[in-house]
Amino acid sequence: MEINSSLFRFTLRCILLSLIVLGMVLGKSFLVPLAWALLIGLASIGLVGKIEKITKWNRGVIILIYIVFILGIISLIGLFFFKQISKIFKNLPSISERISLRLQEISNTLGNLGIEIPNAINKDFLNNWVKGHGETILSFISELGLELWSLVLILCFLFFILYYRDIIPRFFQKNITNVNELKFINERFEKSLKLIRSYIFGLLLLTVVSAIMNYVVFLIFGLQFAVFFAVFLAILNLLPWVGNAIGLVVILFFALITQDSALVPLFIFIALFVVNFLQDNVFRPWLVGDKMKVNAFIVFLAIVVGGLIWGVSGMILFIPAAGIVKIILESNEKFRPYAILFSEMEKRLDPAEKRNKEENNDDQTLV
Repeated sequence: MEINSSLFRFTLRCILLSLIVLGMVLGKSFLVPLAWALLIGLASIGLVGKIEKITKWNRGVIILIYIVFILGIISLIGLFFFKQISKIFKNLPSISERISLRLQEISNTLGNLGIEIPNAINKDFLNNWVKGHGETILSFISELGLELWSLVLILCFLFFILYYRDIIPRFFQKNITNVNELKFINERFEKSLKLIRSYIFGLLLLTVVSAIMNYVVFLIFGLQFAVFFAVFLAILNLLPWVGNAIGLVVILFFALITQDSALVPLFIFIALFVVNFLQDNVFRPWLVGDKMKVNAFIVFLAIVVGGLIWGVSGMILFIPAAGIVKIILESNEKFRPYAILFSEMEKRLDPAEKRNKEENNDDQTLV
């Protein structure tokens, strides 16, 4: 009877999880803007609250000014990418010609070695392919951003989240009479807010540093559209492992077809490898640190599952969501063991360090 009961609960949880995933997929057009608004809103609550206390202005006016400020930044970023992509598309015929020449060189080299390529690709083929697939390329690029309607929804959701930010604390105060329990919930909520704020601001700083370092590398080796590719690679670097690999392949391919010497792409690869090493081992721990406190496998799983459910937005949003889930699991006595699955492996201490740690814990307990 107990086995049947456990099996029933397990089946029920699987069905519930499947329904949640199905709802997330079907409600993507609504839930993705809401999730972005929640992420930005939770990261902005502290800043908006401080401005409200200092200026004593009306809350709605402050939030409107803040949203206009965010909209201005998004517009500048969008204008930058629009101009850069337009320049790249204007140069597509010359770029396709360089691709054709490169392929012809490879074909001739292989032919001299006795390896015949039956169907050589000429420049007309590439030009026709670019013209015929221009809309496909543009639609793919647009998938990396947000549509206008989604942006409007995000800003609307953000306004209401910031304006009615006091409702949730008031709800808990009215429904939870136990002072200790209420204090515990407030601490967990503040911890989640601190996690999101520090994570977002750390990533923003890391993105700026990454873009500057990438630009210096591209400028040294004379890569065309250096500013665009520097920002492009820095933004893709927000996606651990996956984004950086994709950006690196695109940039090396572009360098290979636009540079006269094949050694230049090799030098760019070596320089970017050094830059990424510095970012991952120096700047990321300094700017972002262990704020997520989630192991690499969970981060990778969040990227894959987020990409399958919500696309590029999911790959970004599911990473801080994993950290919040870990906090929620740690706050519940029943589910606390599951939080271990999200944690990093503990460092092995030698006997002396272990004894000192236990003594410090004992001292803190006595205090």
